Amino acid sequence: MSNQRNSGQRNTGQRKSGNAAANAAANAAALVGQAVPLHQSGRLTEAEALYRQALAAQPRQPDALHLLGMIACQTGRFTDAADLIGQAVAAKRDVPDYHANLAYALQALGRPAEAERAARNALRLRRPFPEAANTLGNALNAQGKAEEAADAYRAALRARPDYAEAEGNLGTVLRSLGRSAEAEPLLRRTLAANPSLVEARAALGLTLLDLGRSEEGEAALRAVLAQRPDHAPAALALAGSLQRRGADALPTHRRHLMLEPADAEGWNAHGLALQSADRIAPAGEAFARALRLAPTMAEAMTNLGTVRRLQGRIVESADLQSRALDLRPGYAAAQTNLALALQDLGDDAAAEQEFTQALEADPAQALARFNRAILRLRQGRLAEGWEDYAVRFESGRLKPKHPFNIPEWDGGDLAGRRLLLWAEQGLGDELMFGALLPEALARFPGTIVECEPRLVPLFQRSFPGTTVRGPTRRPADADCHLGFGSLPRLLWRTAPVPPPPAGWLKPDPLQVAAWRSRLEAFGPGLKIGIAWTSQRLTTERRQSYTELEDWAPLLRLPGLHAVSLQYDGREAEIAAIEERLGVCVHRWPDLDQIADLEGTAALMANLDLVVTVASSAGEMAAALGTPVWRLGRRDWTQLGTDVRPWFPSMRCIQPDAGDSIKDAIQKAIHLLNRLSAGDL
Repeated sequence: MSNQRNSGQRNTGQRKSGNAAANAAANAAALVGQAVPLHQSGRLTEAEALYRQALAAQPRQPDALHLLGMIACQTGRFTDAADLIGQAVAAKRDVPDYHANLAYALQALGRPAEAERAARNALRLRRPFPEAANTLGNALNAQGKAEEAADAYRAALRARPDYAEAEGNLGTVLRSLGRSAEAEPLLRRTLAANPSLVEARAALGLTLLDLGRSEEGEAALRAVLAQRPDHAPAALALAGSLQRRGADALPTHRRHLMLEPADAEGWNAHGLALQSADRIAPAGEAFARALRLAPTMAEAMTNLGTVRRLQGRIVESADLQSRALDLRPGYAAAQTNLALALQDLGDDAAAEQEFTQALEADPAQALARFNRAILRLRQGRLAEGWEDYAVRFESGRLKPKHPFNIPEWDGGDLAGRRLLLWAEQGLGDELMFGALLPEALARFPGTIVECEPRLVPLFQRSFPGTTVRGPTRRPADADCHLGFGSLPRLLWRTAPVPPPPAGWLKPDPLQVAAWRSRLEAFGPGLKIGIAWTSQRLTTERRQSYTELEDWAPLLRLPGLHAVSLQYDGREAEIAAIEERLGVCVHRWPDLDQIADLEGTAALMANLDLVVTVASSAGEMAAALGTPVWRLGRRDWTQLGTDVRPWFPSMRCIQPDAGDSIKDAIQKAIHLLNRLSAGDL
């Protein structure tokens, strides 16, 4: 009997325990039921309180855990979210939403491998499941599995064609795969459906930049920054685009670095923008900061080495380039920069070897080939040099090639075809390479010449019977084209023969006569044109130029009438030296030496001599046949000779080793004294 009672008592206890559990579960479910409408209406604090009450009633209530985790997601507490939803999954493993939302939280925490597993679990339990497929795509993309990510996004879109977020993600990943043309329409449809998707707009901006539509791309990136001022990637991309097209990128770089002060890539890009603006010392500081943040960043290492070379710290520059190559063997840019440093140190053989190795590592490294061209031409190795010089437009060191609707001439037979020769680079280069035009026009009859519009009257007079005009883009009267800079490869392949005629550029006789009268009013004495600096005075070019103050000993010479050929005016500088020395540097307010090249040429044709640094003024005077003394170090345009073969009337006056350009002025004074004495 007692055993039966005991047995009966136990059964009663189990029923009570079972009833309590059932009541707790029912109570928890009721609390969850009350919370859900509050949750859906955005009353998260009230909903969270009810979910927690449900968990107090039933600690492993899976829906309460899951939905409490979703509130944590909504409020940006992804660690809590992953923990709570993970507990829900552990309590009940067959609910696909739990796995999908766990994947979302894990992805937000930057744990893409775990997110991938959770998303795949969701898809095993329910298919199709567009939200889980989209999250899977995000997790795969974060792991560098772009093709698999694209497949996941496509699966999401098959299940839900109007899923704007998945379409935007697909466009983004296709752009990362280099398929920007496919990405653009997807991203545009995404934004038409949901204009608030910032990442899709950012991806569209990058896509448009990829497609060469910088204006549209920049507008899209600016729209991103208007919507999200803290969007650092958009700021960096916008800065890069501005920099590539020569606009002021520095404010946008600074904005990016305020958002991401520890971004080494951003500091490196900022350094490049500063360097482009010729702010060399701050550029060096930016590259150094990038290296402090990322000591193994080879790009910043080689860029810092370039800055040190520009600052004259050549040994340090070479060391930095070598260290960059230690970090990344075969890094063509660093090999090119090391070659430039070695060249500055006087080791041409080692420099050429580095240029060549850079090209072996990366045959598309046009800058290495261009610099090797300059080295070889400076040594007089014309055939090799002109071959390399063919990549000048790809090197990034010169102005881009003009686009034409006709093919570039390859030097073959021109029978039945008409050639168009066009001027490239600046005015000085145009006149230097233009020295080969007389020979070219004699060899290739009927050739059209396109030049700087200011030079058209001078060229037309110099080449009678030739069609001379300003630049065009779609000529209807020519079959092929060639830049002036390619003429030496055809005509001076092994030596500068035949030499150009002296004074091939012909000024206007009437203007020459008028200027003769004006200069004769000076009275006896040598009438000497001078040009001492450049309008484009960068750090790299500065050592090739002087200040007018350096010319004071020359200006004091008796019987000398100095004429300014400094086309950018320099009025204050000239007035100051005139007042201090009591001399006159002649210039005329009615002659604009930039706009009026006809008048400038007529003036130059009446001078006894022009003494100049490397400048277009000297090139024009020499093309006119006026005697020119050019002050400067030996450079590639001498083609391995002691003269500049382009200009028979030009004499090169070089400073001694270790001296500056201004020291060459003393040599010019010595020669002037001999000239005045009739000894030259």
